[in-house]
Amino acid sequence: MNLPGFNGLLDQANRLTVRHLGWIDQVTCRSPRLVIASLLLLVLVSLASLFTIHFETDIFRLFPADRPAMRLLLDSLEWSGGANEAYFLLEGEPAALPAEASRLAERLRSLQVDGAPAFKRVVYRIYEESEAQRFADLVAFSAAHPAAFVPLKDSPALLERFTPQAVNQALDQLTAELAGSIGASGVGFSLADPLGLRTLILPRLKAGSQALDMDPASPYFLSRDGRVLIMIAEPVKPVQEMAFARKLVAGINQARSRSQVKISCAGAHISAVIDEAAMKSNILSCILSSLVVVLGIFYAVYRRIWPTLMIPVILAVGVLLALGTAGLFLNSIHIISFAFMALIIGLGTDYSIHLYDRFHTERVAGATTDQAISLAVVDTGQGLFTATMTTALPFLALGWAEVRALSELGILVGLGVIFSLYATLFLMPILLRKIDSPDRQYRPLPGLGLGRLWRVAGQWPRPLLWGSGLLVLLFLLLSLQTSFDGELKNLQPQHSEAFHAQELVEQHLNLAPKSLLVALDGATQAAVMQQNLAVEALAARLATEGRLQAWSSLGQIMNRREDQQQLVTQLQGAHVQADQIEKSLKNKGFSTASFELYLNKLRAGSLTSVLDESVIIAQLTASPLRGVVDRHLVHDRTGWHALTYLYFKAGQLDQAGFVQELQKAVPTARVTGTDLVSQELLAAVRRSAVNGIAFGGILTLLLLLSHFKSASGIISSLGPVLFGAVAMLGTMALVGMKLNFMNIMVLVTIIGMGSDYGLHLQHRCAEGSPDQQEQNFIQAARSVLLSALTTVAGFGSLAFTDYGAMSSIGWATNFGIGFTALAALLLVPATVRLACLRR
Repeated sequence: MNLPGFNGLLDQANRLTVRHLGWIDQVTCRSPRLVIASLLLLVLVSLASLFTIHFETDIFRLFPADRPAMRLLLDSLEWSGGANEAYFLLEGEPAALPAEASRLAERLRSLQVDGAPAFKRVVYRIYEESEAQRFADLVAFSAAHPAAFVPLKDSPALLERFTPQAVNQALDQLTAELAGSIGASGVGFSLADPLGLRTLILPRLKAGSQALDMDPASPYFLSRDGRVLIMIAEPVKPVQEMAFARKLVAGINQARSRSQVKISCAGAHISAVIDEAAMKSNILSCILSSLVVVLGIFYAVYRRIWPTLMIPVILAVGVLLALGTAGLFLNSIHIISFAFMALIIGLGTDYSIHLYDRFHTERVAGATTDQAISLAVVDTGQGLFTATMTTALPFLALGWAEVRALSELGILVGLGVIFSLYATLFLMPILLRKIDSPDRQYRPLPGLGLGRLWRVAGQWPRPLLWGSGLLVLLFLLLSLQTSFDGELKNLQPQHSEAFHAQELVEQHLNLAPKSLLVALDGATQAAVMQQNLAVEALAARLATEGRLQAWSSLGQIMNRREDQQQLVTQLQGAHVQADQIEKSLKNKGFSTASFELYLNKLRAGSLTSVLDESVIIAQLTASPLRGVVDRHLVHDRTGWHALTYLYFKAGQLDQAGFVQELQKAVPTARVTGTDLVSQELLAAVRRSAVNGIAFGGILTLLLLLSHFKSASGIISSLGPVLFGAVAMLGTMALVGMKLNFMNIMVLVTIIGMGSDYGLHLQHRCAEGSPDQQEQNFIQAARSVLLSALTTVAGFGSLAFTDYGAMSSIGWATNFGIGFTALAALLLVPATVRLACLRR
């Protein structure tokens, strides 16, 4: 490039870099104790900052909460209490489940944490015996006001109940019930509803109270197949109090240990503790295993124990400084982001490999200790400095990502890479000067067959380049088949108990595989209930058209004023009189005093009165079926919220079309569902990834331009990156692996890390005679090969974790780094050879 002003700027940047590296070389030589003391001080400050960071495990906190669907999803969890409830799924023979549930409930109710009850409530029945009187009050209310609850389609059956013949049959049934062993609660129901109208009302209320597909004939929260019984318990403290959550889980494990059936647990408290333990275990095993592999590779090649042992120290300093710096502007870090340590083990070791390899090579060539260190720090350091920036800056660019998962990981890895480089530049020279001596013998390092690779690439450069181009096209075609996995549950630990419980619910209890939630917000209860009429009308039409499997709202379990009016009009035409019913009771031998409350309501005109919806809602709220109201109508500090749930099968409902219909019918409505949340997150991740790739690519290009100042050098660095990225996507499609919200960031990683390989090779091989180029290639390629292996060891260890998010990052990186390193080792020698032939 012949741009005098621009070239002058690049020359100045290179001179500053060389001067900076020269200063590091001098200060490590002259003042090693000052360097060590300064690093120790920085480490102590970083530790103090680290203790201010809170580590989180909630997967929802990884993603932006300001998106409409995600915001409503989080709101609904808060409204329903689902964010704090614990769920117990009992699996076994249907006959054994109720008794086991009773014993478990008793143990949970008596469970204490720190001397206080652990749960506010534990329920596994439609209603508990202790609430029999409240249930009887609801039965009495509904029997006196059947127009409030009886479905309009059942109006003929309701009118039939008030005919003389039906009244006599009902009273005969009442006589039989009272003569039998129906218990105190049964007597209460019978006296509150002598005509048995509850058989027309309760099925509707019960169906509306269930968010899951349960057996309508069972008094328990039992699946239709009878194989799973669900118990719901509300802890006294929120999930954020991890000390309480850990003790609670320990108590739960003890309470269920004596059960004769299998009991699985789920819920925020359970998942928080289990996921925290699973993630910590996975991350720790990744860190240790990758560290062992990395150190083993380094020692196997260089056979030097002290430089090998220095690597963990360098990595520890880099990680602590990165976390300490992040703690200055991050109040909390998700535990998944902490997996960056495994990444730093792979990336941070690269600098020690390049630095020591150059030092060892120069010592073999006869250089003194100081000369070899200076060449390693200043000359090789130039490549390392540029490589570090091309790696770190694309990661740091993710710090502005909308998705917290990408933002945190980008910041931590970017800072970790930079601090690892400086820890290497400051600590490794001090160690080498300390352990080296003038008379120490250095043997030539193994060539690892790289000399033959140089000669092969130089002999057939054009076929290699053309063949690589064809492979890129092939992988590009394959990559077009790459799909995206938007299921958030697939990012969780695949063998955790919470994951198993979630699968049980999907298999046995879900009303349909997919669902949507529609919410209407307003200042008053009446306002949101009125607005929700349009939503209910839309849902009813969709169900009639076969586009919904099921749906529920308050309008499905109680009659609105219009429907009440129609029923009341029909009841008025039937001329139902309280005196007639009283006479029938006397004729059957009943004392009317026992039914006085019921009869007085009838005399007051309850059968023919239209109730305000707030009155019906208040009655339901005061009953054991208050969960019906709690699920569909919420009042919090922001106002009232009417909720409607839609259930459908895959492909049954066009969700995008529904959202458009909903917005036309009720512009103020909000809607959420797992698919909608995934679409929002995908859009945010795509924007973050595109911005990160674009910004990181531009920064990488500028850095490479400042280093090489020529198009050939840049092409040599970025060519392997293109090959590696396309090959990674193609291989993922070939093996059936999908992109997800986490592994998409590997594309940004490939741009930064992948360009390093070509950069180092081009930096060392571009100048000199053919023989000298070969020796330089062997030295640089050995470092690149070992760096790729240690990077795969660091990232690749994540591939074998049980945590889907981390595992996907590991596998994607293995593919990307492997192909990028292979391309660099083959294509850079070919391009260098072609450049020599053209001269």
